[in-house]
Amino acid sequence: MAQITFVPSNRSVEVRQGETVLRAASRARVAITQRCRGNGSCTMCKVRVDKESVVSLPCEAEKRLISSAELAQGVRLACQTKVQGSTRISLPQSKLAAVVQAQLAEQRERRTEQDKTQNN
Repeated sequence: MAQITFVPSNRSVEVRQGETVLRAASRARVAITQRCRGNGSCTMCKVRVDKESVVSLPCEAEKRLISSAELAQGVRLACQTKVQGSTRISLPQSKLAAVVQAQLAEQRERRTEQDKTQNN
C-alpha cells in the first residue's frame, strides 16, 4: 500500500493503488470542494500533485477541462487522479480563507500606520 499526504494539513492516509485522490481525501477527513460527485465535470476539485508523486496520467476529461499549462504545473482533478504510489497533494487555499487573510493584512497595515502617526 502507498501513502498519500495532503498539504497544508499534513494529514496522511494509506491508499490502495488505483484509489482516487478524492476518495483518499475523504478517508483522511480532508475536505476537497466538488459539485459533480466525482464525475470529472465541475473542475472544483483541482489539486496540485507533487512532482515526485506517482499517479495516473491525465484522462480525457482532465485534458478537456484543465489547460495544458496547468497540467504541466501538476494541477489535476482529485476525482479523476488515481494514486499509483506514494503521493503528496497540495490543496488550494479556499476563497473564504484568502479573503479573511487579505482583510487581516489590511487591518495590520492600518494599525502600523496609526502607530507611526501616534509616535511622531
